[in-house]
Amino acid sequence: MIAEFVTVLGIIPTGLVAFYVWLLQSRKGTLPITTTDCAYDRNKYGQILNWDKYCLYIHGNPTLIFSGEFHYWRLPDRSRWENILKKYRAGGFNCIRIYFHWGFHNPDEGIYKFDDNRDVDYLLNLCEKLGLYVLAAPGPYICTETQAGGFPYWLAAKDLKIRHMNFTGFKKYDKNFAEYEKEWFEVILPIIARHQITEKSDGCVIALQIENKLFEKYRKIPFGLHDEMRFLCKVARDCGITVPLFTNDNNESGSFVAKPEYDINPSNNFFNRKSFGLDLYGFDKYLLFVPSDSSVLFYFNIERDPKKWKPWETKDVVKALDNIEKVVRSFGHDAAKSPIFIPELQGGWYTSYKSDHTFDDVYNYYGDRFTRIVYDSVLAQGCTMLSIYMTYGGTNWGTLGDIDGYTSYDYSACIREFGYMSARLRNLRLGFLFTRSFSDVFAKTERVKKNPNITASIRGVFNLQRRAIIDSGGQGNAVVFTFLRNFSKTKNSQFQLFVNYMEAQGDTRSFVMQCYLSYKSSFIALGNYITSTGLKLIFSSVPIHLRILHPPSENDTGREIWIVPVNNIGEFAFEGEIDVDGNLRSSIKKIGHSINIVSFSGGIGFARIKHAGDSKDLYILALDSDSLGTLHAAFDEPHWAQACNRSFTYSPSIVSWGTQNVYFDLENNIVETEYGEDEKEITILSLRKPSDHIRINSNLAYPLPFIYKKKLVVGDKSSAVYTTPELINWSTRVTDFSDFEWQPIDLKNGGAIENNYTSGHVLYRTQFSTVKTDNKIKLVVNMRHRCTIFVNGKFAGGHTTFNKNLFFPGAKNGPELFTSLGGNKYDITAFINNNEENNTVVILVDNFGISRQSVIYNDVRNPRGLISAKISGLQHGTKFQWEICGVDVRNLEIPFTTSGIPDEHDEIGWIESNISINEYGVNPNEGIRWWRFKFKHPVDSKYKEIIKVPLRLVLFGAFTSYIFLNGILIGRYYGNGDCSQHDFYLMDGLLNFNDENQIILMIYSWEQVFSKDIIVEVRGWEIDEVNKSGNVIRIPKDADDSDNDLKSWIIMREKIKLY
Repeated sequence: MIAEFVTVLGIIPTGLVAFYVWLLQSRKGTLPITTTDCAYDRNKYGQILNWDKYCLYIHGNPTLIFSGEFHYWRLPDRSRWENILKKYRAGGFNCIRIYFHWGFHNPDEGIYKFDDNRDVDYLLNLCEKLGLYVLAAPGPYICTETQAGGFPYWLAAKDLKIRHMNFTGFKKYDKNFAEYEKEWFEVILPIIARHQITEKSDGCVIALQIENKLFEKYRKIPFGLHDEMRFLCKVARDCGITVPLFTNDNNESGSFVAKPEYDINPSNNFFNRKSFGLDLYGFDKYLLFVPSDSSVLFYFNIERDPKKWKPWETKDVVKALDNIEKVVRSFGHDAAKSPIFIPELQGGWYTSYKSDHTFDDVYNYYGDRFTRIVYDSVLAQGCTMLSIYMTYGGTNWGTLGDIDGYTSYDYSACIREFGYMSARLRNLRLGFLFTRSFSDVFAKTERVKKNPNITASIRGVFNLQRRAIIDSGGQGNAVVFTFLRNFSKTKNSQFQLFVNYMEAQGDTRSFVMQCYLSYKSSFIALGNYITSTGLKLIFSSVPIHLRILHPPSENDTGREIWIVPVNNIGEFAFEGEIDVDGNLRSSIKKIGHSINIVSFSGGIGFARIKHAGDSKDLYILALDSDSLGTLHAAFDEPHWAQACNRSFTYSPSIVSWGTQNVYFDLENNIVETEYGEDEKEITILSLRKPSDHIRINSNLAYPLPFIYKKKLVVGDKSSAVYTTPELINWSTRVTDFSDFEWQPIDLKNGGAIENNYTSGHVLYRTQFSTVKTDNKIKLVVNMRHRCTIFVNGKFAGGHTTFNKNLFFPGAKNGPELFTSLGGNKYDITAFINNNEENNTVVILVDNFGISRQSVIYNDVRNPRGLISAKISGLQHGTKFQWEICGVDVRNLEIPFTTSGIPDEHDEIGWIESNISINEYGVNPNEGIRWWRFKFKHPVDSKYKEIIKVPLRLVLFGAFTSYIFLNGILIGRYYGNGDCSQHDFYLMDGLLNFNDENQIILMIYSWEQVFSKDIIVEVRGWEIDEVNKSGNVIRIPKDADDSDNDLKSWIIMREKIKLY
């Protein structure tokens, strides 16, 4: 008996191994498409675009790719695209990644739309105009917290394996589904192909992403289908895509790494099936999540109150980021030969329903230095291609957001939803400026693995060093970059750095330098660098934010300029005798034969440093924190320089500070600037002297021949702007459910997806007669996600079924295993008519969104709408026929633009009202009441090009509302606590300047809401400009704006023709 038991135990491991081998090999598929078949043609296009393990090469120039995510479909007003993309350029980005939303362009089968805010050809032309590279990501699956993960609604309703998902955790290739994917690619990819840099001299697309997080293995278990990736890559090539292909692994797991050497000996043998890989290996990095909206599967004992959140742990950053290079290179094959590439690098986080926090709380949780720390940390791992997700989040206008994302998609991103460039962006930009201005040596580096020459006096400050493999200054001295990151447990901001250096005489010296770096901050320190003027910098413990090179000319010896912060602690160590002058107070300390350590004090100003007796100058400009927060630089890119016949240089041609947003139009020599009321002048640093007509002045702090100052004039008109417009012309009406066209329905097939009522509400009705009875009459309703019940025209109850836990009723992610548990019971006895009178029950069901089939989940068909409804206590044999009505989204231009209430655009029944909802309140027994009002834009139309005032609709009160701005559904409000959003951005491009603007509110409630508890107002954005967070500062309801010193954020615009 024991022998048999031992035998069985021996068979189990063998069986598991055999199953694993079967699973692994079966995932590799059988389609006759190889990695080589779909590989980038380097022989044909390599002179335009190429790469090695360090970086991309564009026209032979090593190029860093600093990209930001941009979702055009989250900006309903196309007129705002250009302004936002200019802010990407102003923020230091040279690239954007774009997810192209299949469902946004494909409202019904066979119908594709590319007009207005779906005109992606216009968008790509705009990127070319602005000099932005593009990482194009057409899906087909895009995730992005949008409905159905970007798949069209009509597709989700078909009997297909969406994403080839057979069931959660297991895929099976579906040829029919693949054909639909092919159709989408054959529509979208030819548009993208026209804009490839390999096909167009001034094209913008540098790479194409296939799918999203389609990993080979999930927690080491084979999952992804190689045939799925093969098929999509082959279709992409057949559609004219010639740039490199990549995908984004869920993390650094080694999915779909190209192994072209395996294609040499093809085989049909099951046990010798070959894997498939793409040109570039990319992986996403999300490392820290807000406590009440994390990536955990179950949310028991989660702290919901943002005031009680504990600060994020530095050890989590270390664990997530500090082993990237080793892991990625360990995959071998082409992962060891291509740049370290992160297509999605965390830049914030989303906020879902049933959360107590807002995006302002999310911003506060991460802080304004988080993205900069993450950026510096991945650069320390050799990353030279990255895209920040999100850079500008935008708005889930209409019902674009899925169950994980309500109206705002602010994401606490670098650029806030209403366009404010936050301190997070300003700190990140300083990182961009440093790496881009030194990109000639930064693009190709190796990690210093042994004996770094820098150590720190406290632990948790020194990260690592990287050494350039390109020599600097022709002196045979490789530049060394030291990555400093203050994760010290002591949280000390001031510490010492110990430097080991071999002098020219051959003596090794160890010396101490002082450094200041606040806790949870980082910077990259420069060392072993020879300036263009011949100075040897041994090491700088002061952050050098920007390098500007002015080459020598016939009458000018040339100069190099560094921009640094005011720093009374940090120091510069140079080799050789030096002379220092300028208006900064300097101190020089000599060590050994030839080491001179310089420190500065005295605030803002400049210093000039040169070798004793030399005429070539290194200028150091010390700027205060406010100036550094507005530091901008105009960098060119090799591709755009060649397309426009400009000579390319890594150094910026123009630099400015003093205004919060600057876009440099290099073709027309124009500086476009946006500034606030407190910003009175702009400082411009330029090798060429600006024209006299712009009325420049000398800068007293920096009295140098290449620095100019100009007063700004548009701000004088801002006092005429009143940012709380009056709401006028109120009118109202009530929905009559009996006017709708009801269709009989079997509730087994009565869901939102099956009936194409996938945007907003679905309405259900049943009618029956009763006789007098002593029984309690009860209604049990199971639905997703919110129901409101009316019995004979009276409100009878409502509830929400939504859960952040996996498998539970209303689960936000993953399949529901306990669907039947999502019901609620209502006693409707008091509402029933007796004596054989007819009774009508109407159930209004609001759908938060269609799940997005993410990761390994098969949840796109999770139930929506009414699942079951049972009435008990009536006379035996009472029959019920349920009916349904709503808005079929297939008939809409854009399938996310309806509340689902069929009369939402009716003009009949409106009655003028001499009171507003603020005075009237909300009565739940009235069902759906519509309110509309008008207001005038606070900016006179003659100033609309030079003054910008973002507006918001502020809502408070325990009611539900769908919000329409000038006829377009822009948001959803849930005042009962299902959603924490109270401020709704009124998109600039949807507002009228000459005509009045109209807002319509569809309103109902689960309780009586009195006027004293309601706020409905339009106003500007009163925000935290002291800390530059962009967070809203809430003004009390009864406060008088005339007595309030807090001002709304107002932007002035001015164009300066430089030359």
